[in-house]
Amino acid sequence: MQKHTTPEQAPLADADYDRLDALLDSLGNGDAMIVEELDGFLAALACGAEIVPPEEYLPEILGLPEDAEGAGDAPAELLELVERHRRHVEAALAAQRFAPVLAYDEHGQPDGVAWAVGFLRGVEMRPEGWEAMLEEDEFADALDAVEALAATLDDEAPEKARKLGRRERDALIDQMIADVADIHEFFRPYRKAGTTPQAMRVETVRREGPKVGRNDPCPCGSGKKYKLCCGRQAA
Repeated sequence: MQKHTTPEQAPLADADYDRLDALLDSLGNGDAMIVEELDGFLAALACGAEIVPPEEYLPEILGLPEDAEGAGDAPAELLELVERHRRHVEAALAAQRFAPVLAYDEHGQPDGVAWAVGFLRGVEMRPEGWEAMLEEDEFADALDAVEALAATLDDEAPEKARKLGRRERDALIDQMIADVADIHEFFRPYRKAGTTPQAMRVETVRREGPKVGRNDPCPCGSGKKYKLCCGRQAA
Protein backbone atom coordinates (compact mmCIF):
# COMPACT_ATOMS: atom_id res chain seq x y z
CA MET A 1 0.00 0.00 0.00
CA GLN A 2 1.41 3.38 -0.98
CA LYS A 3 1.82 5.89 1.83
CA HIS A 4 0.68 9.40 1.01
CA THR A 5 2.35 12.53 2.33
CA THR A 6 0.12 14.90 4.28
CA PRO A 7 0.57 18.67 3.89
CA GLU A 8 2.26 18.75 7.31
CA GLN A 9 4.83 16.19 6.09
CA ALA A 10 5.52 17.72 2.67
CA PRO A 11 9.04 18.94 1.95
CA LEU A 12 9.82 22.62 2.09
CA ALA A 13 9.86 24.47 -1.22
CA ASP A 14 13.10 26.02 -2.48
CA ALA A 15 11.87 29.42 -1.32
CA ASP A 16 11.25 27.98 2.15
CA TYR A 17 14.79 26.62 2.33
CA ASP A 18 16.15 30.00 1.28
CA ARG A 19 14.05 31.69 3.95
CA LEU A 20 15.14 29.15 6.58
CA ASP A 21 18.77 29.75 5.64
CA ALA A 22 18.29 33.52 5.89
CA LEU A 23 16.57 33.28 9.28
CA LEU A 24 19.30 31.07 10.71
CA ASP A 25 21.92 33.49 9.40
CA SER A 26 20.02 36.47 10.85
CA LEU A 27 20.55 35.10 14.35
CA GLY A 28 24.10 36.41 14.08
CA ASN A 29 25.29 33.34 15.95
CA GLY A 30 28.26 31.48 14.52
CA ASP A 31 27.20 28.37 16.42
CA ALA A 32 23.76 28.19 14.77
CA MET A 33 23.35 25.45 12.18
CA ILE A 34 23.15 25.96 8.44
CA VAL A 35 20.38 24.22 6.50
CA GLU A 36 22.49 21.25 5.37
CA GLU A 37 23.72 20.67 8.93
CA LEU A 38 20.17 21.02 10.27
CA ASP A 39 18.94 18.36 7.84
CA GLY A 40 21.58 15.88 9.02
CA PHE A 41 20.85 16.69 12.65
CA LEU A 42 17.10 16.12 12.25
CA ALA A 43 17.75 12.88 10.36
CA ALA A 44 19.75 11.53 13.30
CA LEU A 45 16.99 12.49 15.73
CA ALA A 46 14.41 10.75 13.54
CA CYS A 47 16.56 7.62 13.24
CA GLY A 48 17.30 7.11 16.93
CA ALA A 49 15.31 5.02 19.39
CA GLU A 50 14.54 7.83 21.82
CA ILE A 51 12.45 10.94 21.29
CA VAL A 52 14.46 14.10 21.92
CA PRO A 53 12.12 16.93 22.99
CA PRO A 54 12.25 20.41 21.38
CA GLU A 55 13.52 22.04 24.56
CA GLU A 56 16.67 19.95 24.13
CA TYR A 57 17.25 20.04 20.38
CA LEU A 58 16.28 23.64 19.62
CA PRO A 59 19.19 25.18 21.59
CA GLU A 60 21.55 22.91 19.63
CA ILE A 61 20.08 24.09 16.32
CA LEU A 62 20.11 27.75 17.30
CA GLY A 63 23.59 27.66 18.83
CA LEU A 64 22.41 28.69 22.28
CA PRO A 65 24.47 28.10 25.45
CA GLU A 66 24.64 24.56 26.83
CA ASP A 67 22.43 25.42 29.81
CA ALA A 68 19.71 26.93 27.61
CA GLU A 69 16.33 25.26 27.32
CA GLY A 70 13.98 26.01 24.47
CA ALA A 71 14.29 28.49 21.64
CA GLY A 72 15.05 31.69 23.52
CA ASP A 73 13.90 34.68 21.46
CA ALA A 74 14.18 32.96 18.07
CA PRO A 75 11.64 34.21 15.48
CA ALA A 76 8.40 32.25 15.35
CA GLU A 77 8.75 31.90 11.57
CA LEU A 78 12.12 30.20 12.01
CA LEU A 79 10.74 27.74 14.55
CA GLU A 80 7.79 26.96 12.28
CA LEU A 81 10.08 26.17 9.34
CA VAL A 82 12.30 23.97 11.51
CA GLU A 83 9.26 22.07 12.75
CA ARG A 84 7.86 21.63 9.24
CA HIS A 85 11.19 20.29 8.04
CA ARG A 86 11.50 18.00 11.07
CA ARG A 87 8.12 16.43 10.30
CA HIS A 88 9.09 15.95 6.66
CA VAL A 89 12.41 14.28 7.53
CA GLU A 90 10.68 11.97 9.98
CA ALA A 91 7.97 11.02 7.48
CA ALA A 92 10.40 10.53 4.59
CA LEU A 93 12.60 8.19 6.63
CA ALA A 94 9.59 6.22 7.84
CA ALA A 95 8.41 5.83 4.25
CA GLN A 96 11.92 4.83 3.08
CA ARG A 97 12.11 7.70 0.59
CA PHE A 98 14.49 10.04 2.37
CA ALA A 99 16.85 12.24 0.35
CA PRO A 100 19.25 14.53 2.23
CA VAL A 101 19.45 18.27 1.68
CA LEU A 102 23.04 18.80 0.54
CA ALA A 103 24.99 21.90 -0.44
CA TYR A 104 26.52 21.98 -3.93
CA ASP A 105 29.63 23.76 -5.13
CA GLU A 106 29.95 25.97 -8.20
CA HIS A 107 30.41 22.85 -10.34
CA GLY A 108 27.17 21.30 -9.13
CA GLN A 109 28.96 18.74 -6.96
CA PRO A 110 27.57 17.78 -3.53
CA ASP A 111 29.65 18.43 -0.43
CA GLY A 112 28.05 16.38 2.35
CA VAL A 113 30.40 17.51 5.11
CA ALA A 114 28.02 19.82 6.97
CA TRP A 115 25.29 17.16 6.71
CA ALA A 116 27.61 14.58 8.27
CA VAL A 117 28.57 16.98 11.06
CA GLY A 118 24.91 17.66 11.79
CA PHE A 119 24.12 13.95 11.87
CA LEU A 120 26.88 13.31 14.40
CA ARG A 121 25.60 16.18 16.52
CA GLY A 122 22.23 14.46 16.52
CA VAL A 123 23.84 11.19 17.56
CA GLU A 124 25.40 12.94 20.55
CA MET A 125 21.97 13.92 21.85
CA ARG A 126 21.42 10.28 22.90
CA PRO A 127 24.82 8.52 22.54
CA GLU A 128 24.02 5.43 24.64
CA GLY A 129 21.52 4.00 22.17
CA TRP A 130 23.87 4.58 19.25
CA GLU A 131 26.72 2.87 21.07
CA ALA A 132 24.47 -0.17 21.54
CA MET A 133 23.86 -0.22 17.77
CA LEU A 134 27.57 -0.01 16.98
CA GLU A 135 28.21 -3.03 19.20
CA GLU A 136 26.17 -5.14 16.75
CA ASP A 137 28.50 -6.81 14.23
CA GLU A 138 26.33 -5.89 11.23
CA PHE A 139 26.19 -2.22 12.24
CA ALA A 140 29.70 -1.67 13.59
CA ASP A 141 30.59 0.40 10.50
CA ALA A 142 27.23 2.21 10.22
CA LEU A 143 28.75 5.62 10.99
CA ASP A 144 32.03 5.16 9.12
CA ALA A 145 31.00 7.15 6.03
CA VAL A 146 29.48 9.94 8.13
CA GLU A 147 32.62 10.16 10.28
CA ALA A 148 34.90 10.09 7.23
CA LEU A 149 33.10 13.09 5.71
CA ALA A 150 33.05 14.99 9.01
CA ALA A 151 36.76 14.32 9.50
CA THR A 152 37.59 16.65 6.59
CA LEU A 153 36.93 19.54 9.02
CA ASP A 154 39.08 18.08 11.78
CA ASP A 155 42.44 19.86 11.91
CA GLU A 156 43.86 17.00 13.97
CA ALA A 157 42.91 14.31 11.43
CA PRO A 158 45.56 12.96 9.04
CA GLU A 159 45.98 14.99 5.86
CA LYS A 160 44.67 12.10 3.76
CA ALA A 161 41.40 12.11 5.75
CA ARG A 162 41.03 15.89 5.28
CA LYS A 163 41.50 15.82 1.51
CA LEU A 164 38.96 13.70 -0.31
CA GLY A 165 38.97 13.22 -4.05
CA ARG A 166 35.72 13.77 -5.95
CA ARG A 167 35.15 10.08 -6.56
CA GLU A 168 35.89 9.17 -2.95
CA ARG A 169 33.58 11.92 -1.65
CA ASP A 170 30.72 10.80 -3.91
CA ALA A 171 31.15 7.20 -2.76
CA LEU A 172 31.05 8.28 0.88
CA ILE A 173 27.90 10.33 0.31
CA ASP A 174 26.20 7.37 -1.39
CA GLN A 175 27.27 5.09 1.45
CA MET A 176 26.12 7.60 4.04
CA ILE A 177 22.63 7.76 2.55
CA ALA A 178 22.37 3.97 2.42
CA ASP A 179 23.64 3.66 6.00
CA VAL A 180 21.08 6.18 7.29
CA ALA A 181 18.26 4.08 5.80
CA ASP A 182 19.67 0.97 7.49
CA ILE A 183 20.11 2.79 10.79
CA HIS A 184 16.51 3.95 10.72
CA GLU A 185 15.38 0.37 10.19
CA PHE A 186 17.62 -0.89 13.01
CA PHE A 187 16.00 1.42 15.53
CA ARG A 188 12.44 1.03 14.17
CA PRO A 189 11.43 -1.85 16.54
CA TYR A 190 12.70 0.10 19.54
CA ARG A 191 10.78 3.23 18.54
CA LYS A 192 7.66 1.13 18.05
CA ALA A 193 8.07 -0.57 21.44
CA GLY A 194 8.95 2.69 23.18
CA THR A 195 12.22 1.32 24.49
CA THR A 196 15.95 1.50 23.75
CA PRO A 197 18.60 -1.11 22.85
CA GLN A 198 20.32 -0.70 26.21
CA ALA A 199 17.05 -1.01 28.15
CA MET A 200 16.05 -4.07 26.12
CA ARG A 201 19.44 -5.65 26.80
CA VAL A 202 19.11 -5.13 30.56
CA GLU A 203 15.62 -6.60 30.49
CA THR A 204 16.83 -9.64 28.52
CA VAL A 205 19.64 -10.31 30.98
CA ARG A 206 17.17 -9.94 33.83
CA ARG A 207 14.82 -12.51 32.26
CA GLU A 208 17.61 -14.97 31.53
CA GLY A 209 19.25 -14.72 34.95
CA PRO A 210 17.34 -17.59 36.67
CA LYS A 211 18.51 -20.00 33.93
CA VAL A 212 22.09 -19.95 35.28
CA GLY A 213 22.95 -23.31 36.85
CA ARG A 214 23.83 -23.27 40.54
CA ASN A 215 27.29 -24.69 39.80
CA ASP A 216 27.93 -22.36 36.85
CA PRO A 217 30.18 -19.29 37.16
CA CYS A 218 28.19 -16.38 38.52
CA PRO A 219 27.23 -13.95 35.71
CA CYS A 220 28.26 -11.00 37.92
CA GLY A 221 31.89 -11.83 37.12
CA SER A 222 33.06 -12.56 40.65
CA GLY A 223 34.64 -15.87 39.65
CA LYS A 224 32.61 -17.75 42.24
CA LYS A 225 29.99 -20.37 41.53
CA TYR A 226 26.48 -18.99 41.17
CA LYS A 227 25.25 -20.84 44.28
CA LEU A 228 28.02 -19.28 46.35
CA CYS A 229 27.49 -15.75 45.07
CA CYS A 230 24.33 -14.12 43.67
CA GLY A 231 22.53 -17.47 43.85
CA ARG A 232 22.92 -17.46 47.60
CA GLN A 233 21.20 -14.08 47.75
CA ALA A 234 18.36 -15.35 45.54
CA ALA A 235 17.86 -18.50 47.59
